[in-house]
Amino acid sequence: MKRLWEKITLKGQVMLFASLVVLLSLMILSLFMGYKQTNQTKEYLAEKVRMSANHIANHTLVRDSLLAGESNQTLIEVIELIRTENDLLYIVVMDNDKVRFTHPVREQIGQIFVGTDADRVFTGERYVSENVGTLGRSMRAFHPVWDDVGNQIGAVSVGISTDAIANAVLENELMLILVTAISLMIGLIGAWLLANRLKKTLNGMEPKEIALAVQERDSMLEAVDDGILAINNAGEVLLVNDTAKQFLRRTGYQGHFEHTPIHLIWPELKLPKALATTSAFYNELVKKGDVETVVTCVPMYVHQECVGALATFKERSHLNDMMRQLVGAEVYAHSLRSETHEFMNKLHIIQAMVETESYLELKDYIEDLSDRYHLKTASAASEVEKLVEDVSIAHYLTKQISWMEQMGVSVHLQSGVSWPSMNAEFIDVWVTVIGNTFENAWEAMQHKDDKRITLTLKQVGGVLRYVIEDNGVGFSSNEQGKALKSTKKGDRGYGLANIQQKLRPFNGTIDILSEQEKGTIITVHIPFKGRGKQHN
Repeated sequence: MKRLWEKITLKGQVMLFASLVVLLSLMILSLFMGYKQTNQTKEYLAEKVRMSANHIANHTLVRDSLLAGESNQTLIEVIELIRTENDLLYIVVMDNDKVRFTHPVREQIGQIFVGTDADRVFTGERYVSENVGTLGRSMRAFHPVWDDVGNQIGAVSVGISTDAIANAVLENELMLILVTAISLMIGLIGAWLLANRLKKTLNGMEPKEIALAVQERDSMLEAVDDGILAINNAGEVLLVNDTAKQFLRRTGYQGHFEHTPIHLIWPELKLPKALATTSAFYNELVKKGDVETVVTCVPMYVHQECVGALATFKERSHLNDMMRQLVGAEVYAHSLRSETHEFMNKLHIIQAMVETESYLELKDYIEDLSDRYHLKTASAASEVEKLVEDVSIAHYLTKQISWMEQMGVSVHLQSGVSWPSMNAEFIDVWVTVIGNTFENAWEAMQHKDDKRITLTLKQVGGVLRYVIEDNGVGFSSNEQGKALKSTKKGDRGYGLANIQQKLRPFNGTIDILSEQEKGTIITVHIPFKGRGKQHN
């Protein structure tokens, strides 16, 4: 049954459901109205025979005949005329001995009235009952007849066939059936119009297709690496994917998302402005807490009406990583081309030595190539593990050095006593120091042909020393002061203020020595004695 229902289209389901509702409602109404009409018909007919009996009981001919003790032709004809005009089954006038003075069947005149329900009328009571007489089952009214001094001289019984009641009820039921059919037809037309309206509103899609489209949309939203936020025309959050939720939680917002005004979640975002002005804002820098993002805000339209606004964003650090990867790939490709050219030259030299049978020179040449290769592969990055015992910092520093070498930077390491293992808070500080200083060094050198960095790691008297020297564009004295205060992305020396802030809880210091067009030396000291892992 469930599978059959699922096979029916939305239009068919709406029409069928609406029709069943209308039909059930009409059936209940018909039963109620039929019951009520039946009772009303019975009451009406009962009142009719009651009034007829009352009228005949007070008729002069009836009184005179009962006082005379015999029926007469005039009485019989008058009573029969009244009976036929009022569509009654019978009218019987009888004396106190139940002898009939009138009856539709002439042979019954003079006979005893049939029915035990006639007894009460001779006690002066007026009433209506149902019983079976010589003409079949009928509803009949009884009324006593009195003379002028109030003595009962007889009675009148007026009957109407129960078939007449059934016919009246049937007429009412047929009318109800007709009304029900017409109402059902109107309901079907209304259901058809409603189904068409729904289909048009849903762009002709079936419920299964809508559910599938919603699931596909959710899957696509969660698969996107960018954060996505959408608001309705009231400025409340309509949609937010997991990437955006994780970012907002990480940067300080801990409340609900759906139906929350956007200014309570991220006030700096230009979604309300994009909605109000129906203008788009592309690739703008927007901060959330201490994190910078690159945001695009665009209005959303449905049937050429602006119904909300959508924002997509990515952390700037992620974009910087991608740019580094692209630049690194470019440098690597250029390096491969150079290596290929150099390799072909070496092959030509080897070929020439073979052809001239200069085998001793060939042996010396190959040994020289081998020595130079091993010297080149023993890069500064491979020496990091000798300088830093902590695996986390060693791995991070190796990664930074490798990236610099890929970018064409010559990295030279100097050391004294190696750095020991550290706890989590120290690791966090040094990751900030290394990351920001390497980034500033690269920014200072990226436009120079000859790029060089000298890195010094030492431990002196319980103090960890970190020195990084580059041959970049350097700082002026004025810029050096600003570098330790600036927290705005894009300013020269961005990140040095962050380092200084990280160092304060550990009594660390940072010094800058720089000369324009010659380079910069950044020195960081952090007291370490008694704060390693062994003391946790």
